[in-house]
Amino acid sequence: MEPKPAEPEKPAQLPALPATYVNTPGCPGCLGVTVTLRPDGSYLVREQIGASEFYDFGRWRYADGVLELVGGRDAPRHYVPRGEALDSKGDTHGGDLTRAPQVEALRGPFRLLGVYDGATFKECRTGLAWTLSDNRLAHTLQEELAKRGGAPGFVSLDGRFEGSPELFVLQRPPAFLTAASCPG
Repeated sequence: MEPKPAEPEKPAQLPALPATYVNTPGCPGCLGVTVTLRPDGSYLVREQIGASEFYDFGRWRYADGVLELVGGRDAPRHYVPRGEALDSKGDTHGGDLTRAPQVEALRGPFRLLGVYDGATFKECRTGLAWTLSDNRLAHTLQEELAKRGGAPGFVSLDGRFEGSPELFVLQRPPAFLTAASCPG
């Protein structure tokens, strides 16, 4: 009787979301990474080197036991879930990540590209839409849209997420871009 072949290892599943994962930098000033996976298929990431912080926002996908993060600033990142950890698959930025005991509210600032129609902003990469917080910069954006005839415009926004329900708070003057809609 031939021995039965070993069962292939089943890929770990993602835990209940939202969930935050962090790495432990190897030295003071080394790259620290915090990633929050959201149930809407988006993620937020903060990278910290010394006192400098950089934020990115994108879409995550889980297939064939591999978690892929595709954002606007960096090349795609790949991780394999293993229990409460995400083990890096050869990517050099971020290394292995361990699940944090609590979800961290990463609020930015983020640079987002999308379409603004006067009421909501729809981000290109994720397809998610937000209402803008009522501030002077949001009023400036509405006025500029009206000057352009009121048709939805392709814009670049810098800001942070706040509240529940979540609003996008503009922190810098918005910019209308030359394209009519999201790329591709």
